[in-house]
Amino acid sequence: MIISFSHLKEQFCVKPKMKRRLAFLSFVSLAVAFSACDKIPDGVVDNKFVDYKVAKIESPSSFFYSNPDSLFTASVTIQSISSVDQVWLSVKSVDGTSYVTKQVFLTKGTATQTSTIFTAKVPMSKKISSGKYLVEFFISDNIRVSPDNISKVGEQVLVYNNNQTNFTPVISNLVLADNITRETPFIFTVKVDDQNGLGDISQVTFKLTRPDGTVVIPNPNTPNINYFLMVDNGDSVLGDAKAGDGIFSFKNTFGPTAQTGNWQFEFQAKDKSSAVSNVIKQTLGVN
Repeated sequence: MIISFSHLKEQFCVKPKMKRRLAFLSFVSLAVAFSACDKIPDGVVDNKFVDYKVAKIESPSSFFYSNPDSLFTASVTIQSISSVDQVWLSVKSVDGTSYVTKQVFLTKGTATQTSTIFTAKVPMSKKISSGKYLVEFFISDNIRVSPDNISKVGEQVLVYNNNQTNFTPVISNLVLADNITRETPFIFTVKVDDQNGLGDISQVTFKLTRPDGTVVIPNPNTPNINYFLMVDNGDSVLGDAKAGDGIFSFKNTFGPTAQTGNWQFEFQAKDKSSAVSNVIKQTLGVN
């Protein structure tokens, strides 16, 4: 680069010493400029970001088990897969209490210029109870750090039929006091059996009617639900002594303002095919 100061002569009277000083300052400025330029990397800065897009999720809404074909197919179509690490699905009961499978990975298959299809064959056993299940789809990316790199990208309700004879549940052996005093905690239990296995039990409930004939609603925000759920999870706080033994329990206390007189309890069980059991009714005196 050639720098000329001749135009300065036309406007100013520049002395020889001043010329040397200006030239020196210009040289220093150029040296600083070139030094700063040397610090700039000559490569391309790689700004990675999550840019995949889920274009389609396919999974059956119903599946009927048969011996030669116990697998259903699910797929996820993704655009821009450079940031995709893994794709998988899980199958669980709609209430989230149990899993058929927690992780089935989908493999990369058919690809076009704009998208790639990831697919999986999901096994279903005849031992799995008929009923509704939730198929959830997940993607992990290779940009962020776990668990922030995991995203749930979709879900599908699956109605499953295991092609087995469905037996209705049966309840028995109700243990409930005849009388109780207000502000006194008490526990009551009922035995549940199902020839399809306890895993086929969807819920065990009881309805509670006051002495004045009104039904107790557990939650005012859901007035259409007029029953309480019993548990078989081994939680002593809820009154259950042992998990998975088929004895469903509930712990309760009548408050100081509760009506006195005869309260009616009505117990029933339901399986995952929505078949309901027999009903047991019993009266409890509160004083």
